[in-house]
Amino acid sequence: MDLFSKIISWMRRKIFSITFLKFGIVGGSGVIVNFAAFWILVSILGVNHLLASVIATEIAILNNFTFNHLWTFRGRRGQMRLLIRLINFHGSRILGMLVTVGVLYLLADLLGLETFISYLFAIGFGTLANFVTSDLFVWPEEKPYKR
Repeated sequence: MDLFSKIISWMRRKIFSITFLKFGIVGGSGVIVNFAAFWILVSILGVNHLLASVIATEIAILNNFTFNHLWTFRGRRGQMRLLIRLINFHGSRILGMLVTVGVLYLLADLLGLETFISYLFAIGFGTLANFVTSDLFVWPEEKPYKR
């Protein structure tokens, strides 16, 4: 099976799963937390929109880790210590944060689209990157033991 077929197979199996549904629900709560923090930082505190997106994303990361650990990936906790998993989760979110800030910059600054609408799209792209890293690296499925 070539790499492309493996990727398509993985996507089909994952996107139509309860895990992805739970991840989406947790992600939805993260979007609300993220957008609320972004709005407060930009509209009330006057923080630059790019810096505000980084801070708001960090707040959402902590929210999402908690709910993903307790609910979404509950059956995949394995032997990894909570602090190590949190560190891994944070590390894996670097990609999602870069995607989010990059898409925001592209849409709002380069294309001149409305900042808050651009940010919603940016969060969506960051969420896709986050699911892949969560599923593969933070809460990986246990491989069956082969003799």
